[in-house]
Amino acid sequence: MSTMVKTFRAADARAALAAVKAAMGPEAVILSTAQVPGGLFRKPEVEVTAALAPAEPAAAPSRVASRYQAGSAPPLQHSQTSDTGVVAEEMIALRSAFESMRTQLLAQPPVALREEQEPRFPKLVMQLFTHLVDRGIDPATAEELIRLASGARGVEPDHLWQSVRALLAERLVPCRAPWLKGQHRVMALIGPTGVGKTTTLAKIAARAVLESRITVAVITVDTYRIGASEQVARYGSIMNVPTRVAHNAKELVRALEFCAGAELVLIDTAGRSRAEEISTQAAMLRVVPGVQLALCLSAATGARELSAAAGRYAELKPERLIFTRLDESIGPGSVLSAAALICRPVACVTNGQRVPEDIHSPTGAQLVELVAGQWKPQT
Repeated sequence: MSTMVKTFRAADARAALAAVKAAMGPEAVILSTAQVPGGLFRKPEVEVTAALAPAEPAAAPSRVASRYQAGSAPPLQHSQTSDTGVVAEEMIALRSAFESMRTQLLAQPPVALREEQEPRFPKLVMQLFTHLVDRGIDPATAEELIRLASGARGVEPDHLWQSVRALLAERLVPCRAPWLKGQHRVMALIGPTGVGKTTTLAKIAARAVLESRITVAVITVDTYRIGASEQVARYGSIMNVPTRVAHNAKELVRALEFCAGAELVLIDTAGRSRAEEISTQAAMLRVVPGVQLALCLSAATGARELSAAAGRYAELKPERLIFTRLDESIGPGSVLSAAALICRPVACVTNGQRVPEDIHSPTGAQLVELVAGQWKPQT
């Protein structure tokens, strides 16, 4: 049976030791203690790591000794006797260290008492932090934004709010909409399964055809999802746009040759989650000279999950970001996690299933509004 080791955190030393005793019993041995510093919205804590060794076999040494005296004890049992003695000595030493550490811990004043002597965080700052988190921004990022914006405690509300918005504007940069008229270009929409890549592709193609009056061609390399190529073909038929299916890199090159006359070529891809699958897909797409990868991510996903999805695609170095499903998001601020990680401009956003109405090219101010919303401090 192996030694059980656990870590506990509490407001002060007494509470931490009480947690150790409640969870592991009075025989637990303290291995280490540490002070965990607080943050802007986190109180300092005491961290205690404790161990609970297996019970010592009290009767085993006497049985081994008697059999050894009778001349029948094998070498393995003699080794077990030695190991038991070593464990006993280690337990005595650990218990001695435990008593010493416990004495030192109990001699410290509780953290709660020390905090009472420190000024509390301003109510205004707490209100803004809560607002940002409610918008879907992860707590660590919200804290970072406020730290950078405030510089010192007790800043004037309007100044603090404008400083936060300015910081958001630096991280949320828009770019030219993909459906606008320009030079010949190829854009591949990549991203996890279920974020709406195919529907987004149809919206871009429709805007390009109906508004910009440019020629468009569509290629799908999604040969994994059932009905994917048929869905793309239906969209192409409705918009009078040629479509092609490519199963591998060679077929993709041939399809691009066929679509060479189009001003905008859009490539639909299969959703991927495993790193090796994402790399394989990227290698296939990168055979296309000048291809632009647009990473599609769902704004209806929480900040933590969205950040993880963005991280899986970061090595592909996508040139653009597209945020989908804004209409389904209760915390659209989560997109900030991906924007900060990928550090690429936002090409467009979608907020519904209608083609092509529910796709938009936001300005920088609109992106900030999307993430931060409106905040009015309560005095």
